[in-house]
Amino acid sequence: MLDDDALYRGVFKLAIDRSFFGIQEDRLDSELSSPAWLELEIDEVPVRVARGAVRIVSLVGTHRPLVAIEIRKKRPETPSGFKQIGRGCYLTYSGKATLYTLDGPHGSFSLAPNSEYEFIVWRKGQEAAPERHDDLLGRVYPIEGLEEYLIQFIEQWI
Repeated sequence: MLDDDALYRGVFKLAIDRSFFGIQEDRLDSELSSPAWLELEIDEVPVRVARGAVRIVSLVGTHRPLVAIEIRKKRPETPSGFKQIGRGCYLTYSGKATLYTLDGPHGSFSLAPNSEYEFIVWRKGQEAAPERHDDLLGRVYPIEGLEEYLIQFIEQWI
């Protein structure tokens, strides 16, 4: 059930490969010169944001985390057990956004076109995720439950 400030909440179980997943909006031909989610710089920064695109790097390789996406009217309290790993301003193009892994799309959601949102990415499970992944690798498939993500788009960027 959504609280009073939540406009949308979707939860997806992703199959992440090589630690990457992201968000990409539909773009017009004239907007294709901006980077897609996989074209954003890959370095020690866990979250990279560009107009209409986001790239997120997990702490572990191939696994299946839960990823929740929320669109909210205002910023909520810090979610219990989560640590903020990225924050900034997200500018939309079409507002027709899709969650992606290297295997392709995994769910769509709608933002207001040509708008500005506060953007926050939270991660849970990060302290022990790499060690737990190494312990399970080769013994358990699929590897699940190592990490959870909460991605929030908040109206009225301040």
